[in-house]
Amino acid sequence: MPFNTATGQYTCATGATNAFPGEVIASATWNSVFTDIQTALTQLGQSQIVFLPRIITTVGGITVATTDRLILINVNVATITLPSAASKVNPVTIIGNASGIFSTHNSVITPNGGDTIDGLATTTLTTDYQSITLYPLAAGNWRVM
Repeated sequence: MPFNTATGQYTCATGATNAFPGEVIASATWNSVFTDIQTALTQLGQSQIVFLPRIITTVGGITVATTDRLILINVNVATITLPSAASKVNPVTIIGNASGIFSTHNSVITPNGGDTIDGLATTTLTTDYQSITLYPLAAGNWRVM
């Protein structure tokens, strides 16, 4: 199927890119395109739902998984290690979910390998209930928005 549900990337069905005005589209090609549009729209609608958060309750460092979308930090987490930005499809939001989490116990976010966070080697969370949303770029590196 030309629509990849894991990455959200679409590749036109064979025959769909070669059509010219007035040409009759073969039913198999149309069915393939229609199925892909249906899948894409379904995934778009599903991406608007609230994702179950990963809740951190064990003191220590954590590593963000490529599947993480929302992480709630409830304990002292000194280091948060990001995966390779090129391997992560969706952004991740990290939230200090209790009083004193980041103000008393700062958390340093460290990207993987040569990746950076808005050009920086690390970023530190220092304020109670602080949140940060990190967007991975396919070519590597992370952006904060």
